[in-house]
Amino acid sequence: MASIKITTVKCIRKQDIVRKDEPRLYIGGLQVWDAKMAKGDSLHPNVSRGFSDQVLVELKEQDNNNKEKSLGQWTVSDTPTPVGNPPLTATSSGYHYEVYFDVAA
Repeated sequence: MASIKITTVKCIRKQDIVRKDEPRLYIGGLQVWDAKMAKGDSLHPNVSRGFSDQVLVELKEQDNNNKEKSLGQWTVSDTPTPVGNPPLTATSSGYHYEVYFDVAA
């Protein structure tokens, strides 16, 4: 069984215009982290979950009405890479986030 560890979430451009974003991370459909972030913030969730073969990682943002908007989702495989993984990038005209992670066998 492999494990995935989310090491850093970086907000390059937030989705909300006025207030801080409220990003939430999900691994395998379970919420594992939430925070408030402003433009330029880098936070370190350091959350880990075990999985087999592959796992879905999703970044969502909570709006004023407690509804969540999906910013990005990615399927991560259980194959570790010796040089590190490229960040998972969630971007559109309204936001830009990078999610850094490690996979261990």
